Amino acid sequence: MPEHATPDIVIRAALPEEGGALLEAVGRIDEETEFLGKPGEYRRWRDGVEERLAVMRDKRSGIYLLALAGDEIIGFLGGFAGVFRRSGGILYIGHVGLRRSWRGRGIGTRLFTAVEDWARAGGAWRLELRVDEANERGQALYRKRGFVSEGRIAEAVFLDGKAHAHYWMAKTLRPLDGADWREIDVAPGRIEPAALAFRPIRPEEAGLVCRWERQLLAETSFHLKEPEEVLTETAMAQALADEQKAGRLALAAVARDRDGERVVGYGSIAKELGLRMQHDCLCTLSLLRTHWGVGIGRGLMARLEEWAREHGARRLSTSLLAHNRRGLRFAQAQGFAIEVDSPRFATIDRSVVRRLRLAKRLEA
Repeated sequence: MPEHATPDIVIRAALPEEGGALLEAVGRIDEETEFLGKPGEYRRWRDGVEERLAVMRDKRSGIYLLALAGDEIIGFLGGFAGVFRRSGGILYIGHVGLRRSWRGRGIGTRLFTAVEDWARAGGAWRLELRVDEANERGQALYRKRGFVSEGRIAEAVFLDGKAHAHYWMAKTLRPLDGADWREIDVAPGRIEPAALAFRPIRPEEAGLVCRWERQLLAETSFHLKEPEEVLTETAMAQALADEQKAGRLALAAVARDRDGERVVGYGSIAKELGLRMQHDCLCTLSLLRTHWGVGIGRGLMARLEEWAREHGARRLSTSLLAHNRRGLRFAQAQGFAIEVDSPRFATIDRSVVRRLRLAKRLEA
């Protein structure tokens, strides 16, 4: 009889107090596969893991599932829900692992069945994940579970100095009602002359960002976030302070006239979290309609790209909704190309949107 064949395997949600044991299991599994984190990387997430698991449980914003052989954690799966109402039914499966000696016994299938059941019970409509092009075992499992590829992320990770691509895969849990959004072009508003500066926003200036974001989200249908989901000034101040500590760049385009200062555009950039992915920087950029087409977006983008190069990045990644024709033209003019096309991704104003993930390679 094969080793470990007799004990029953229990699949259940991780309890907050099991955070430390989960991380120890992650560390052991990282040692056994080249497709997860670097050995020892798990230690970066030790602080606050119990609190994060409690928040996920209480807010139903995600789940970590454990595969247990007796008291031993032999596998895990982490799924994380979208943070906004329009994306809350999208679960990103960002962390999966199984001890080598337990592979090939259907445990991975049971983990995916459990997370799918959890997602459906909460009304989710979509699961998504990314998988290394060389991970044939993982790809086979995901295809068996009904996942399909939506695109290929070039140079997604570096393993032993060699670039590997990732496939972006997704599974529809339930169809979304409504017709597809058509591509639309929104004309810019009338710009009012003012002196302009590009600079970070201090936490005590959080109100400037709150006012800008509420106006931005009310102007078009191009965002998953809604105006009522903008943080309070107190929470925004904390978020700005946290950004400064996290080693990322957040930069505002600030207009100043006789009425004072106001934010008219905002961009941010940060390295991917995984140590094998930190050559890739995730960036976002948005402008008020009144300041489209006058070079402010190009100015912000140039500064974000400069930061990425200074920090050793090889590529930039971003995403937008496909019906935002003007935004797509701007991104392509900056050198971005579509890597992933996710159809019927979410619903805005009773119509269904596609999400595009784009990337730009930075030459050395």
